[in-house]
Amino acid sequence: MPLFYNPLEAAAHRLSVVPPMFDYFGAMGLHALVAAARTGVFDALRERPSTAGDLAAALGLDPHATGVLLRALTGLGYLRVRGGRYRLTRTARRWLTTGSTTSLLPGLVFWERTARVLWPGLEQAVRDGAPARPFYASLADDPELSRSFHAWTAAVAARQAPAAARRIPVPRDARLVLDVGGGHGLFSLALLRRHPRLRATVIDLPDALPPAAAHPRLTPRAGSFLEDDLGSGYDVALLFNIVHGLNDEEAARLLRRVAAALDPGGVVVVGDQFGDSLMPGRASRALVHLLDLNYLVTVGGRVRGLAEVTGLLRAAGFGRVRHRRPLGSPTTELAIARKPLR
Repeated sequence: MPLFYNPLEAAAHRLSVVPPMFDYFGAMGLHALVAAARTGVFDALRERPSTAGDLAAALGLDPHATGVLLRALTGLGYLRVRGGRYRLTRTARRWLTTGSTTSLLPGLVFWERTARVLWPGLEQAVRDGAPARPFYASLADDPELSRSFHAWTAAVAARQAPAAARRIPVPRDARLVLDVGGGHGLFSLALLRRHPRLRATVIDLPDALPPAAAHPRLTPRAGSFLEDDLGSGYDVALLFNIVHGLNDEEAARLLRRVAAALDPGGVVVVGDQFGDSLMPGRASRALVHLLDLNYLVTVGGRVRGLAEVTGLLRAAGFGRVRHRRPLGSPTTELAIARKPLR
């Protein structure tokens, strides 16, 4: 949340004069954002500034409660108020309205649902070292969690895929792409648009494939990338946001299977967050550690460093690993390697 301490507040927290309550209030802020999004507050204020009373009347909300919510959102930095009329800040207009191409609304719904459904199992996950309930079983049992998860991953990929595709070195005579766990197919689609001779196969679980982008050169195939045959003869393999969801044995096994599916000289691309190549800053480190904790409680995976991913790729038989950080895709880095020609 765009909440910044002034010097006095920062000093009070460093000296432990006040209790550490902002983690609790951060959770409250998430619920406030989701409530505002679902009741149409952000979209209504995108159209025109409004008083709390006028906004409540237009959206069919309680006037007093609407005012309380708007004041909270103002304190969090998502709204400004002048003369009793509320308006969106740049942050809210860019990330929290349905008309924005950078909207994070699917992510808000997914993360709030994750916090309510999966994170209560954190204590047990810390005790056992594994999720209290498998993530994909939770998706099967919770349609809202499933819809929001697939909408969120597609929204993230839509922003990241074009920048990532520009940094992928496709071999000159390449024809076939294997998209491992690609679901929506957007990373493959971005590559197909840049390379008209390519065809792609996306392998993922059946529930993940319905949103797959329709394209004559893209073939969705239902299956488990850990268990089912991946095929052979591929020139490029994409693994975006897959490795962090696997334990060490699964990650090593998958990369060996991908190496077997690629022709000699083929390229593998691991797109993920790498914990040892972060932008400097305490906040960045804290967020990655929390993301690591999220992968533990949800899927039993973890954030790996680039050095670890490099070791896994080399153990699977790949050659020199190159690191790329695509412009326009700050939350996904690339580890790129080739299968030796002989």
